[in-house]
Amino acid sequence: MKIKFLITKSLILGAAMTWLLSTSLYAESITIQYGTVESAQTIAKDAKHAGGAVAGGVLGALIGPRRHRGIRVLAGAGIGAAVQGSATSGKQQQYTVDLLSGGTTIITTEQQDIRTGDCVSIEQGKYSNIRRISSVHCEVKTQVPQHHKSASSDCEKAKHELSNADTDDAVTLAGKKVRILCED
Repeated sequence: MKIKFLITKSLILGAAMTWLLSTSLYAESITIQYGTVESAQTIAKDAKHAGGAVAGGVLGALIGPRRHRGIRVLAGAGIGAAVQGSATSGKQQQYTVDLLSGGTTIITTEQQDIRTGDCVSIEQGKYSNIRRISSVHCEVKTQVPQHHKSASSDCEKAKHELSNADTDDAVTLAGKKVRILCED
């Protein structure tokens, strides 16, 4: 019984240390800058159907009987292109932000609710994010509060989870986390 308790305690301690380490690594690698949105414009997101078509064609060739392989390749290519096209096409917003620290930056995102004149936080790590924040942060240069660092770290982790998702359910769940944790 004592061995089982020690193993359980070790597993919990190991998980806690892993979580703390990953949290601090994400927090240290994210740069947060404040600024005011100068302009916002809608741009078309390029649809790249070729990758989906190739993957779908290969999968179509591998399944089913050999005599209908050509039909399966064409069907698989069409389905692959359609799936990838729906996942990669659409409209995005391109925001030009006048940074409080000086200079400007441009960030492109699917978020549609940020407007010209909004005070925003630009979060840059492995992934980039923009979120609307209180105008107080754009009036006077201040240190980044801990809750902004935590929110940025949580967003970064959610985007990492989304990029590593390998099933439809995992993509759906990670996408929901990104919308909740990364938007204002």
